[in-house]
Amino acid sequence: MTTPQLKQATLRWPIEDWSHRACVASLIEAMKTEGYAARSICSALRVISAFLIWKNDGGGSNPQRLDYHDIDRFVDESAAAGTLRNGERRALRRLQNDLLNAGVLSQPPVPDDPIGDTLASYAGSLRRRGYAMQSIASHIWFGRQFLESTWEKHTGISQITHNDVRKYLADRFDGYSSATANIMCSRLRGLLRFLQTVGLIEEDLASAIPGVSDLRLRTLPTFMTPDQLEHVLVTCDRSTVAGRRDYAILLLLARLGLRAGEAALLTLDDIDWRAGLLRVKGKGGRIASMPLPQDVGEAISDYILRGRPSSGSRTIFHRVETPNTPFRSASTVSLIAGRALKRAGISGLRSRYAHVFRHTFATIAIRSGASLTEVGQVLRHKEPDTTRIYAKVDMEGLRSLSRPWMGTLL
Repeated sequence: MTTPQLKQATLRWPIEDWSHRACVASLIEAMKTEGYAARSICSALRVISAFLIWKNDGGGSNPQRLDYHDIDRFVDESAAAGTLRNGERRALRRLQNDLLNAGVLSQPPVPDDPIGDTLASYAGSLRRRGYAMQSIASHIWFGRQFLESTWEKHTGISQITHNDVRKYLADRFDGYSSATANIMCSRLRGLLRFLQTVGLIEEDLASAIPGVSDLRLRTLPTFMTPDQLEHVLVTCDRSTVAGRRDYAILLLLARLGLRAGEAALLTLDDIDWRAGLLRVKGKGGRIASMPLPQDVGEAISDYILRGRPSSGSRTIFHRVETPNTPFRSASTVSLIAGRALKRAGISGLRSRYAHVFRHTFATIAIRSGASLTEVGQVLRHKEPDTTRIYAKVDMEGLRSLSRPWMGTLL
């Protein structure tokens, strides 16, 4: 992949320190591995060269040595002058990280952050209890909003009262749906119980958080008809790498009812091709083996053989655009599902992301004669009540339970 232009750019490199050269070489290799074109790598070399010339000309806090914040200052000055181009900021940040790892730069002292320290301790407690990383991130996000709001009023959290908690919730309930409000209350109860357990607060402030009505069973789940689902799948352009990848992902959602995060984080080791089984890592660290339908297996193998970039990662699905990094979260799959629905012109759905495929899978299964227990097992619901929402879509079954109108008997 090395081109004459790339060689020339490296030969013109204005670096005397060989430790710097090693970091730059590491950056080049990483960009090549991630699928960047030679032109993009040359652009990264160009901006790093400009930074070092700026530094040699007296830029930064200390002309005699490289400081951690020198790259920050160069980025700010270049952005203000309008000379910073696409991708150059990222290249400089990567160089900063490589220099830090190589010991060329020293990490600046961490400022006093009592909220951050408290949340770090809470995150450690959640990890020890087996919480998934995404769940921990959600707890920390809601916890930070609460602590930053209450810390401003008090000198610490030891003086927080029940009224402070109630006022904080009241100020936010109007802006949240019932589902989000329920999540927020659950997260804050966990945080307040932790703070009491470790002695940072004395009162049981968790009792100040009210319950939130669960409105999930008041409405029908949003789903597609079988014809709409097939139309969404057909609109994937499988002559392209992106189309083959998206088709395989949508089939996982539609045929197996996988959650977005479960599909995003599937690895090559999760598929037993000989036995036709798929291992799914679900919520709470639960692992289940599911039969791999033939069309789903063919779609995944088609993407792996004719689209998946060379990668040191075992994760199956990767970005098509550079950098060709593996999927790391559910959000990418949700965006793919949303684009597919929009491309197919599917309208009238309350939800337009990945979960509508899961609802569609369950609805089709119920209407095809599957029991709620069977659907709950396939969807890997921990509680039977979670599956009850799909009883509403079985119209024929509900009609058999209804009593005749008394007026017809008169």
